[in-house]
Amino acid sequence: MRSGTLYSSAPYTSPPGPTTKRKVPAGPGSGPGPARRLPEGALGYLAATLACLLAFGLTCRVFVWTPRGQRLDGLLLPPGQWGGYEQQSVLTGPAKDLLALFGDTTVLAVLLAALLLVGALGRRLYAGVAAVLLVLCSVGLAGAAKSVISRPEFDLPGSTAHNSFPSGHVTAAMALLLAFVLVLPDRARWWLAVPGAVAVSAVASATMIAGWHRFSDVIGAVLLAEALFFLASAALRVKEGPLVNA
Repeated sequence: MRSGTLYSSAPYTSPPGPTTKRKVPAGPGSGPGPARRLPEGALGYLAATLACLLAFGLTCRVFVWTPRGQRLDGLLLPPGQWGGYEQQSVLTGPAKDLLALFGDTTVLAVLLAALLLVGALGRRLYAGVAAVLLVLCSVGLAGAAKSVISRPEFDLPGSTAHNSFPSGHVTAAMALLLAFVLVLPDRARWWLAVPGAVAVSAVASATMIAGWHRFSDVIGAVLLAEALFFLASAALRVKEGPLVNA
């Protein structure tokens, strides 16, 4: 239009509108969906689980299925004076008494109930349930492994083909210690660690003094309980976050 009119002669432009943002595809692990990542630390627990299971298998392979391993197991636990592996000493009677006490189902039931109670009082009921399952699954798997694993006969002096790998008593003792570690507050775990380790060592020694198990059976039992502990820790990490509580 001509100059002097009420309207500008500049070309018409549309009024500014809302800015349109370009949508960026969500990366892996962002937002809900199947690509969500595990919480930090859970993969570490799973790796520890795998490492313990591999060590369990290696212990069985070396000490149970090879002549040299069986011979070394016999050197670590010399046969008893009158045949068998029972050690004839003043400790034999107390060792059997300890194993009888620890193998009592009533004692085990009380300890499992204590795990649930501690978890409930600490407002971590999932941890209490996971701790109970840790003990029960450890004992069950130890019994299943003992029935499946065979011990070949290599005609070694003083050795028998009777399989006792892994020890059920030691598995239960180690699993109970680790189960209480799951449910107790951080500051209480250290107070449990030392006496708990002493108790596990006492049960392990009692099984060998009584002639029930070899040294390799003890190692296998500890590794099996630790594997399930790390697996339970990974599950709790996903459910609750870090295993840290007041």
